[in-house]
Amino acid sequence: MNDQPPPTLQQLFGGAIVAHIPPQFTDVRFLTHFFFYLYRTQNDDIREIPDNQEVFVDTHTDQSIVVEILELVNEASNEEAASYHFSSVAFDNDAEDTTIVQQTGILTPAEVPKLPSNTLMYFATGQQMVSKFNERDSSARNLVNIFLAVFRLPQHQTDLVITYNLPILIGETSSSRSYAQEGNVHVGYEEFKRILASVQIVDWSLFG
Repeated sequence: MNDQPPPTLQQLFGGAIVAHIPPQFTDVRFLTHFFFYLYRTQNDDIREIPDNQEVFVDTHTDQSIVVEILELVNEASNEEAASYHFSSVAFDNDAEDTTIVQQTGILTPAEVPKLPSNTLMYFATGQQMVSKFNERDSSARNLVNIFLAVFRLPQHQTDLVITYNLPILIGETSSSRSYAQEGNVHVGYEEFKRILASVQIVDWSLFG
């Protein structure tokens, strides 16, 4: 018997995509000031979310979910795409030296049933040590577990990337320690699977 609640579907990109977003996550546009992990910028400035991103955060745990429409990465093969985007996230977070890719693989239509069965779908999981704001002390770095999926849409020259960022160990001097709870990898993984199982492209004209 499945005792999980039904997915909470969220309209993304004006309703062109729908996906399950856990109810405790808030659209970052509704937050007046919150810096989250793996925000694709090479500095610590707060800026507007670009049109190619949808970002949701749980302010009680510092977890974040990022959905991005990116240009197809031609220099990476299909099998390398998830690792490529995982490394790109590490670069954006100055975490290149503290990154571990634990697993990569192919997603199946059974795992992502609402996308066309011929969609090229890949995943990567791993961990990164990430600091927030300008916290450069090594003891301020937080260990973040990352679940990443990439859906390759070569007919639209697009990589659709979903990233679930789950801090599992908060540094002793991190600003997050005053309010955030460390996450559970198993619980996060189950939520990530529910996101993948629900993601659906409603309006393909989103990709031009």
